Amino acid sequence: MTNRRKRRNHAPWRIAPWALVAVLLCLASGLPVEAQTLSVEFRGTVPLGATAMDQNGENFAVTGLSGLTWLHDAQFAAVMDNSDKLVFLNVEFAADGAISSATIAGGLTLADSCDFEGIACSTPERDSVFLAEEDTPAVQEYSLSDGALLQTLKPPPVFFNDRPNFAFESLSRQPGGTELWTANEEALTVDGDVSTPQHGTVVRLLRYSPADQAAGGAGCTRCAGPAEQFAYVTEPMHGGDIAGGRSGLVGLAVLPSGKMLALERSFALSIPDFFQNRLYELDFAGATEVSEFVDGLDGEVFTPVSKYLLWSGNVGNLEGLALGPPLAGGNRALLGIVDNGDPLSTNQLVAFELHCPG
Repeated sequence: MTNRRKRRNHAPWRIAPWALVAVLLCLASGLPVEAQTLSVEFRGTVPLGATAMDQNGENFAVTGLSGLTWLHDAQFAAVMDNSDKLVFLNVEFAADGAISSATIAGGLTLADSCDFEGIACSTPERDSVFLAEEDTPAVQEYSLSDGALLQTLKPPPVFFNDRPNFAFESLSRQPGGTELWTANEEALTVDGDVSTPQHGTVVRLLRYSPADQAAGGAGCTRCAGPAEQFAYVTEPMHGGDIAGGRSGLVGLAVLPSGKMLALERSFALSIPDFFQNRLYELDFAGATEVSEFVDGLDGEVFTPVSKYLLWSGNVGNLEGLALGPPLAGGNRALLGIVDNGDPLSTNQLVAFELHCPG
């Protein structure tokens, strides 16, 4: 495992000519081309239990944990894919971000059963979570008090060109803000090919913002609409082709500063590490806003977001990522969750210490 920092360059045929000019101007003026502001350190894994009890007193098996969000204090919420269940977790951290204790603290049965993959909390006053569901795809909001559906946020029509099981996999809400970010796991059919051992895949980062903000609203979390889109290119699969092989974007975490982290998961024929997980810091400077490409990105000229490698390793089918509470040491907890839906992975949490200078 590594925690070195490395820039992943865009494929040359993807870079718009004006973006190259902008880089040259920055060099000539002495301005930095990239800002290296974040770093992470791996702090180990902790297993989770196998059962939880919902608000009705019914026990259910905890499996397929695909998304994670920090609620408050020591409480997190995880979502199970292909189900109607949330799982509440109590997680305590040491000063360096290592997990000192992690327990299942209950569950919630939702009004609907879907292929939920990502989760993001709203506000303490609203007491709800947004869930990214992969089937439609869509983002749906549910009450944490009783599991009732509060609203459905539809994506722009281009996202209905998704490939089965490769749609919305991630979801994050900026702490203290109202915007949401999600993305498809692998390319839409109109945007290009899925990943292979030779090349990555192009996905779209999508921002949802309050629909009433332009009209002078006060940041309504109930009335949200899709806003900008940006292209993101994953790495190729880390090994040879295998049944079910992929290298996609599975997690996002937006920091209070607006900086964004991305989690990629690769599954390939690579012994002994069939899985490889990668954490990146994203940089939107110079990236093309691609919502105008309603007929697809394939064959178009655009500049994807830049990404800088923060960590890579193998902890199994790591699918969810959440920014956690501030640490006693002055940094921030960063928590991942592993989906046990394959013979190689088990229910577990993955801890990182996030260094955020300034």
